[in-house]
Amino acid sequence: MNQITSNRIKVSIVAAPDVEPWVAVGIHDAFWAVGTLWNRVMGEAEAPRFCPEIVAADTAPLMTGTGVRIEPHRTFKDAARTDIIFVPSLLIASGAQFGRENPELVAWVKRAHAEGAHVVSACSGAYVLAEAGLLDGKEATTHWAFAAAMKAEYPHINWQTDRILVSAAEDHRVVTAGGATSWMDLVLYLVGVFSGPEEARRLAKMSLFDWHHDGQNPYSRLTTRLQSKDKVIQECQTWLAENYPAGDPVASMIRITGLSRRTFNRRFKNATGLTPLDYVQRLRIEEAKQMLETTDQPVEHVASEVGYGDTVSFRRLFKRLVADTPAVYRRRKRLPDAVREMGVMV
Repeated sequence: MNQITSNRIKVSIVAAPDVEPWVAVGIHDAFWAVGTLWNRVMGEAEAPRFCPEIVAADTAPLMTGTGVRIEPHRTFKDAARTDIIFVPSLLIASGAQFGRENPELVAWVKRAHAEGAHVVSACSGAYVLAEAGLLDGKEATTHWAFAAAMKAEYPHINWQTDRILVSAAEDHRVVTAGGATSWMDLVLYLVGVFSGPEEARRLAKMSLFDWHHDGQNPYSRLTTRLQSKDKVIQECQTWLAENYPAGDPVASMIRITGLSRRTFNRRFKNATGLTPLDYVQRLRIEEAKQMLETTDQPVEHVASEVGYGDTVSFRRLFKRLVADTPAVYRRRKRLPDAVREMGVMV
């Protein structure tokens, strides 16, 4: 692991037309703030610890997909030596396609890692690390919404998509982070590693960063999209969307299809990736999440509305799938009362 020296630690933030600019710039400014912003506010001598830079294929202004223009500091060829490569979230759907369109970027990531740099990613930036071969046979995470696509494209990677930070090896030189704002967790982690825990605490206090202690489960959507490869099961999914609170909906779907239970279970799992019972439970809990976020109904009422007469069992299932109790989830996810009173809709 790199040791703290008198020289500032260079952080090279990857930029491409597909990058989410708010994440790239946020990472840049967070590292810039270490040893600077807290010191400035507290009247202490400034002692910058990091030298962040945005690196791209060339230094010409780069127009991102969201319409924000970024001016890179250096090119991949110029950034021969760096301590940390940080790949922000990217608005892409395939790592292989991105690699074909950006071979110089992927080659630079591989080369820098081989020369000792730490390589980290946030959210869908994991596509780049996967394409560079840095995650082969190892553990990684990404945003929950990209999990299925990444698992399909890179089945040889052990995806841990319920976690926020995952180190791919014992030397911790390759680290992936989960959802969109988990880049903040990753920045705090890297600041702690390279500059010590006190600097990480100062950055967290100054920027109001907070750790996502409970992983991604409280934020993820639990149900799968309506699939189309099995029309019979698709009809069951459509029926279930309106009838999920019914008693024993799995038995009802079996009667509707006319299939044997064994055949139905097999076809449902093949089509959706979940057993019928798991699918029903996730759909019910997802609906319960929406009610907890938007109403003042007691937990007992919410449980009953989504099909659970036993509130204890409902709480237990909710905790298992969401990693929060219903009460904690409601406190975490509801709009502040002052905002709700203004009539803001979500």
